[in-house]
Amino acid sequence: MSAKKNSVTEILYAKVFTNQHLLENILSYLSNDFRKNLHVRLVNKSINNTFLRLIRRNHRKMKIEYAYDIEHFETRLKDYIYINYRKINNQDVLPYFIFLNTVVGVKVEKITTRRLWMLEDKFKRRLHDLIHFQLIGSNGTNIQTVIGLEEICDGCEKCFNIAKKCIEYGPLRFSTLQTMTYSKNYKKLHVTDKLFEDIAEYCISKSKNKEECFKELDKTILSTISCDKLAIWVNESRFLPNEETDPKYDHRHMPREVIDTILRKWSVKSIKLSQLHFTNEEVCSVEWLQYDYFTRVRLNGSFSETKQSDLKFNHVEVSLSYSIDCVKGLGNLPSETEPPDGYDNFIPNIRRMFPTDQISMELPHWYFVPKIDIEKKMSTILEVVTIEQQQNLSLDIKFFVQSGIVQKLNEETNKEELLGVVPGYVLQEKRLHCFKKSSPFNAEHGPEVFLDNKWIGRRFQVRDTFNQFSFNLDVYIKEKELEEKFDKELLQEYPNSFVGHFFA
Repeated sequence: MSAKKNSVTEILYAKVFTNQHLLENILSYLSNDFRKNLHVRLVNKSINNTFLRLIRRNHRKMKIEYAYDIEHFETRLKDYIYINYRKINNQDVLPYFIFLNTVVGVKVEKITTRRLWMLEDKFKRRLHDLIHFQLIGSNGTNIQTVIGLEEICDGCEKCFNIAKKCIEYGPLRFSTLQTMTYSKNYKKLHVTDKLFEDIAEYCISKSKNKEECFKELDKTILSTISCDKLAIWVNESRFLPNEETDPKYDHRHMPREVIDTILRKWSVKSIKLSQLHFTNEEVCSVEWLQYDYFTRVRLNGSFSETKQSDLKFNHVEVSLSYSIDCVKGLGNLPSETEPPDGYDNFIPNIRRMFPTDQISMELPHWYFVPKIDIEKKMSTILEVVTIEQQQNLSLDIKFFVQSGIVQKLNEETNKEELLGVVPGYVLQEKRLHCFKKSSPFNAEHGPEVFLDNKWIGRRFQVRDTFNQFSFNLDVYIKEKELEEKFDKELLQEYPNSFVGHFFA
């Protein structure tokens, strides 16, 4: 009888350990930091193989970033980075990469780096080389996307060579651009406003007059390169050389003809604009401003001065996830900001520089998430997007807010009141949801702040059938905040409140 039981047990064990789906489910209950679970490799060969396969799968895409508490910018430590949202001390990076390369046999397809340029010089140079040697490899056989690595090296031979193999790459430094004499179609290329300046200044340096300058521009931007989507990184806080110690942070002028030449010669089909509060390209180039060769243009400049382009793009995507100034400007009218930001010109300027019938925009979910007065914010956004009566435009905005924005304290009664929906919007029936890594990084909390949060959303729509203008504002609040902060009595007292629609 005992032998029979043992036989049945062995059969059951065999069925479990040969079922990959079951093994993956079992291992899914472990910590998602594989370094804490290396002992499970000793259980048996099947567990080990599944364990390594999961690591391979989870590291096909790698995000390597330097993150810190934004409130302690000056005192930030530089002895660690985050890899796929897991904290790794500097001395552990090499063994981590070696394990992935030699034991796991990971084939990295996408590498995104963020703010590694803020690390100490010695470590960031070493990290740059480790990424190339251990993750990408000398042949770069598997790599398809590399974003942000040139922020460390400012363009080097290793990066030049990898740029040739990728289908998505950038942001390009001018030195890399000069090597792109080959024929290739990129799915996506990233460029910066500083690159536009560098190209303008290079062309000026090679010419004696405006005509020669534009001939040089034509030779510098080659049509052998093309890209389906051009991602333009715009730094919100660049300053002029020799500016006073308290500079007026603002968008800086960009040379329009450089932008237009790139758009034409690279046969760009769609645009992504990324508004970044700061990058490592802090200081503007100003030599080109001494000449009248190039037209100066800013996204927050007066739209009446921006010439209409004769190009047409399928779609313009605007990311404000790392913006501070632009996202504040869209939620506050110029009269309410000091100095006036001018971001009420933002959408009209986009349509003049990058003509399109479809714009999508995401207002941020971790920097300056709106906290106060949903009625005022929705009213301001509506006023900004309709300041120029847009025709033939579909505009979609995702708006992430904190729960406090939908209520206010009545000072007379000392009671909380729920705010309503601003006039002009029509609530759509469909409920929305998404997952976002949403919290501002706080060093005290550790990497768990990067975990996904579920956000619940409702769509509010504005339609102008005469001008064929459609505007969808999707407002999202964290599911946990909805569950924890609003009691039934308050909701019953304000049945037509904004937040009441989330429970309807």
